[in-house]
Parts: sequence; C-alpha cells; structure tokens
Amino acid sequence: MAARQVRSPWETYKRQSIQEAVIRLICREGLKSVTMERVAQEVGIAKGTVYLHYRDKQDLLDEVKSSAVAPMMKTVEDILRGDGPPVDRLRAFVLAYLEYFDEHRDLFRVLIYEREVVRVQGSRYQSDRYRRLLEATARVIGEAVREGAFREVNPHNVAAMFVESMFALMNQRLRSDRPADVEDDATLLGDVFIQGLEKKKK
Repeated sequence: MAARQVRSPWETYKRQSIQEAVIRLICREGLKSVTMERVAQEVGIAKGTVYLHYRDKQDLLDEVKSSAVAPMMKTVEDILRGDGPPVDRLRAFVLAYLEYFDEHRDLFRVLIYEREVVRVQGSRYQSDRYRRLLEATARVIGEAVREGAFREVNPHNVAAMFVESMFALMNQRLRSDRPADVEDDATLLGDVFIQGLEKKKK
C-alpha cells in the first residue's frame, strides 16, 4: 500500500483555495469557464502554481468533487454511528443526505451530470467512500435485526438497496426544476424501506 502523502498547512491551504476558485467559477459561469488559466486568475496565482498541485483539469475536478462530498459523508457517518434507535438513525441519514444535495444544488448538477466531470459509471462502486457508507448502513440495519425491529435479512444486501434508492432519489431531485419538499421525500423513502423491513407481529 502506498504511503499517504502528508501535506504542509500551506500546501493544504493553497489546494483548498484552488478548489474554492473552481467552485466559484462553476456556480458563476458554468463548467466551460474552468480552465487552469482562469482558475489561476481567480486565485491570484501563476498558472504554473496550479500545475504544481494538480496534474490537469480532470485531476482538479476529481478533487473538487471528492472535497464537495466530504462534509456530507462526515455528517451521515456521525448520524449512523450515533445513539438512538436504528430506525431513527436511518431516517435522519436520509434527510441529511437529501438536504445536503439540495443546499448545494447548482454545484452538484454540474459535478454529477457534466460528461467532463463524470468518469466511468461503475467507478463509485469501487470507491472507499461508497464502501464506508454501505458498511455503516449495514451495521445500523443489523442492529435493528438483532433488536427485533426488523425481520431477518442480509444487512449488507439491504444496505446496498437503501443507499442506491437514495442515490436515485437525489438524482431525481437534482434533475427536477420543482422537486418535492425534501422532508416529504425523505419520509417517503424511509417509510417504503422501514415498513417493508419491520418484523411482522403475530
């Protein structure tokens, strides 16, 4: 396994400044405005400095996409690892996930749909981020099974269905000009899954 690269605070700050410039350009002028030269101008640095941190535009966009998703990942992982009944944590997970994409709607419409940003469709299934999300969700579903709230199911299989349904709903919301109320959609998705998983009373 390759050693993790350790960056100085200055390098981290510079990379963050470059990424923030990309986000400003995307939201203000669209993806076509993002060139290494325009990014350098936006930050107030030489174009060569951008290349010191990123190989090319694709490398930069990949990093922006990863960084944009990171706060959401921390929030939902904290929810799934938190206290409270598993069912409540699953519902809170859905709401936090959908709310985050709603709050950053313009940015993610570019990052998710523009061909220049999107790589091979199956790549997210191999990502560490996707694996962590499935494992955390499966743990909560497994808790609900052990506590008797959910019927006997394979937690990992159900977690995959649950997470994929959230991706699909998030995509629908981003594509729609008039999405439904985010709490209504989160409640609906939670109801469909949770009621289907609940242990039947004899």
